[in-house]
Amino acid sequence: MSLKSLLISTIAAMVVLGPAKAQNALKSDVPAPTQQPGAAREVGLRLAAPTSATRASSQTAAKAVDESALRYYAGQGDTARVAAEIRRLKTLHSSWQPPEDLFNPSGATIDEQPLWALFTAKRYEELRERIATLQAERPDFAPSADLASKLVQAERREAIAIAADGRDWPRVIELATAAEDLLVCREIDLLWRVAEAFSGIDEPSRAVEVYRYILTNCDNSQERLATVQKASTVLPAPTVQELIALGKRRGAGAEFDAVGIDMIRRKIGQVSSGESTEMPDARELKLIETSARRGTADDAALLGWLQFGRKDYAAAKEWFALAVKTAAKPKYVEGYVLALRNAGDLDQAEELAYRHRDADALIRKAYIEIVASDITGPMAKPLSPERQARLEDVINKDRSALGAQALGWSLYNARSFALARAWFERSIAWAPSEEAVVGLVVTARRLNDNATALATVNAYKQHYPAVASLDRLGGQDPTSPRSARRVAGGGVMTSAMRESVRLYEAGKFAEAAALLDNHQRSMPVGMQELRAWAHYNATNYKAAGEIFSKLKTIKPSKTTEHGEFLVEIQTRGNPHRWWYN
Repeated sequence: MSLKSLLISTIAAMVVLGPAKAQNALKSDVPAPTQQPGAAREVGLRLAAPTSATRASSQTAAKAVDESALRYYAGQGDTARVAAEIRRLKTLHSSWQPPEDLFNPSGATIDEQPLWALFTAKRYEELRERIATLQAERPDFAPSADLASKLVQAERREAIAIAADGRDWPRVIELATAAEDLLVCREIDLLWRVAEAFSGIDEPSRAVEVYRYILTNCDNSQERLATVQKASTVLPAPTVQELIALGKRRGAGAEFDAVGIDMIRRKIGQVSSGESTEMPDARELKLIETSARRGTADDAALLGWLQFGRKDYAAAKEWFALAVKTAAKPKYVEGYVLALRNAGDLDQAEELAYRHRDADALIRKAYIEIVASDITGPMAKPLSPERQARLEDVINKDRSALGAQALGWSLYNARSFALARAWFERSIAWAPSEEAVVGLVVTARRLNDNATALATVNAYKQHYPAVASLDRLGGQDPTSPRSARRVAGGGVMTSAMRESVRLYEAGKFAEAAALLDNHQRSMPVGMQELRAWAHYNATNYKAAGEIFSKLKTIKPSKTTEHGEFLVEIQTRGNPHRWWYN
């Protein structure tokens, strides 16, 4: 019997009887293929064949039979792999038969350098076409075993990568099962992709098998660490701890201690973001705190956000301060500003935010909110020229409608109506809001620009209820000093009443309010209304609101209703509410 006939009959027996029995039959007639001294074959990861469900879910299109690997194994005399490849091809293509010239030696003397150039350039399809052309011209030509082997491996490697990038996990597993010679340490990326595929089809135990293979067989320290890091993102924490335990001891520590720390960091981050309510235990927190105090700014900031989320602002600002001291990254500074603000250290928060205003838009936003809260509302503070210039600069830089509106109300309360109007108009141009539109209307009325006030009301009354209320209340401005005598009404006036009207008309609202408070028991309803407006114009909104509320039950009128409305707008527009949006 010829060698060719013996090999083909033996392979057929392997398909029927299995490789072990057929190999025994072959040993007495054919010498085993030689192997280079010292070139021990690396044992790859063996995967079970994919389940029928897995195979069915893959989208393998029918293709021409690729006999490259078969011919390569035949050229190597590796009959076990030839038999395995024949079984695989028969499974994929039931009508296919092994070629009769499988073991015919090639007598080709064609220069393979152009073929290797295509291989190096990863132009595998073009390389296949070139080989086919050469075989058509020279039927006895076959690529060298080295090229054929590397081409098959490269194509399989590429196919697995493409399937993994497309998250076609069943296809990844099917391809990997047919390419176990690639599932070795030198192909670490493919091993990672296979593990990810098992996680993707919800078979974590098989993913663990892949990770265990790597940690048991592979020695590259960086790849081993990366393996456990990847596992920590897809496997349950207890399972990851089992993999961490496979690490090598290194002095007082172990190979994968860093992964354990990263898992604690991830847990803290999930609590801070609201993804989880499972707090790290005291031992875990201590590890991160120690790292933070040793100069790891990320850990200090991580603890800062954790405490900020728990509303422990005092602790949060201490951790953020440590982070900023180590590295003044924008996110650290933002956290420090917010913690200072919420802890009540407003001056320090404002100064820090302004100093780092160019680092990040969120820092500028926090700066605007802090200043706006301080200059509007019942406890408003007047702006100094320097502070106003700084605020204007930041508002204009970010076109902050919120900041422009707050500055408009501050200037309105300071009776700088022309400047207030400009900022309300700017706020509306950047992003219309109810408070800015109301501000423009009441400011235009103060400036006796009833045309602008009316046009603004008509433009926005369908959008904002407060503007519709202004339309219903009419165009009169009871807050104007000129309205004092009309509001107070006629009749006999005492000297205190006349003096309070004079003070009101002179714009001395706080003095008028104090005088009216001292004589409130003997005053008619009209003077009580004047008293409410005096408090309103003096920015004592709480007192003004209480007086308007009482007057509404005694003698309802449009002016008292108007007063209640404006007090509500001032209170509602107080930017301290923005902190919690």
